[in-house]
Amino acid sequence: MEDKKSPVEKGAHNCKWAEPTLFEPAPEWLEAEDKPWTCHRDAVPKHLETTEVCEDCPRWEQRDETGQVKPKV
Repeated sequence: MEDKKSPVEKGAHNCKWAEPTLFEPAPEWLEAEDKPWTCHRDAVPKHLETTEVCEDCPRWEQRDETGQVKPKV
């Protein structure tokens, strides 16, 4: 039997460019309740109200194998 991989679900939770808004520096993290994810793919970070935009993003890249999101130091 051949092992088939399931297609990767594209979303903020597994994109290497997305981080929880709660990890952003003050005062940006205050928007975390309404915009829980922030995309860092472009020069200016973009707070995301929904992660539906990630599903169709042509620049989406899978997070590394650890899947860890680390707070900025």
